[in-house]
Amino acid sequence: MRKKSASGRKYSQRTLKILWGRAAGRCAVPECRLDLLVEATDYDPVVVIGDIAHIEASSDEGPRANRGLSVRDRDEHDNLILLCKNCHARFDGHKQTNTVAAIRNLRNDHEAWVRASLPERGRSRTGWNVLLLQGEHPIDADQLDEALAPDYQRGKPTVVTIPPGKPWQETFRDLTTSIRSYLGQRDAFDCRFAVFPLAPVSACLAAGYLLTNRPRVRLFQHHRKTNSWTWARSPVPAEAPRVKGVAAKRTTRAGELAICFHLSSPISHADLPMPTSALLGVIDIAVPEPSVHWLEASAQLDALGTTAGEVFEKLLAKYPNACWHLFYAGPAPGAVKVGQQLNPTMTPPTQLYEFSRSTRPRYSPSILLNSSPT
Repeated sequence: MRKKSASGRKYSQRTLKILWGRAAGRCAVPECRLDLLVEATDYDPVVVIGDIAHIEASSDEGPRANRGLSVRDRDEHDNLILLCKNCHARFDGHKQTNTVAAIRNLRNDHEAWVRASLPERGRSRTGWNVLLLQGEHPIDADQLDEALAPDYQRGKPTVVTIPPGKPWQETFRDLTTSIRSYLGQRDAFDCRFAVFPLAPVSACLAAGYLLTNRPRVRLFQHHRKTNSWTWARSPVPAEAPRVKGVAAKRTTRAGELAICFHLSSPISHADLPMPTSALLGVIDIAVPEPSVHWLEASAQLDALGTTAGEVFEKLLAKYPNACWHLFYAGPAPGAVKVGQQLNPTMTPPTQLYEFSRSTRPRYSPSILLNSSPT
């Protein structure tokens, strides 16, 4: 007669640490997730109320037994799950309902929940919904987790590609469809959005305009020197850009304004596609020393967004009948941040421009925002 085999329940210290650590000391059943340690009192010690349960039985006659599984493998982490006593008894009693595959998937899902949800694991309770805004060069999605750490990415990223040579207003329609669909799948006030932009300036400004500043948006800069999206760990002074050109008095005259953002390089008024004498004014928003290396920390984006929002609000009050022309020389995430400050319900028709060294004038009109439908 064949001798029955059983594991003897000889768990190694390594196996126990992996099992309890990955489960965070909780029952793996999502409807339960009971804390399996009852705290000590002044009179009694800590009580362990959890069971180390076998997915495939410890013995040849147990529930979900696999006679081909070696005695040693029966006590390895891959065959174990941490349960409270009630769930353990239910799993073993309902052998047909709780199959090996179902229990193993439940254990794996619970461990994934622990990694993503418990702050003591070094990660945020809420993940970030990722948007990749790319031009002709695709974004390497493998770099995103490092940039988001200690937070994590929720699901797969949404990728919006801006193909070169496509008419700008057609590009804007496609961008509108993509971003509204992206936002529409989620509660904008309950979720967090991480945007990785590496696209033309006009597309980034338009993306920010479509995202608005209502949802919580975290922006990232691609750092060419390190080929990464991770912000500098050391603090960087976040000096607010300086503003010039806003009229002291309100004017009700109809006309046009040029709004210039000097961040990565100065914008020469001579490069504008219209004579400045024909404008109601030229508004300059500039950092003290414009440079391609200006943006090093996310706090600088916050200062830029605050300044842009304040300027746009002043322009609405000072020039209530003006149309705007927006010229931007700066990094992609800064363009998204500036675009977020353009209020879709209040901002007048705003023409965006794209820069090219090979054309005259250097700035060509691209996307028109808040235009009346034709």
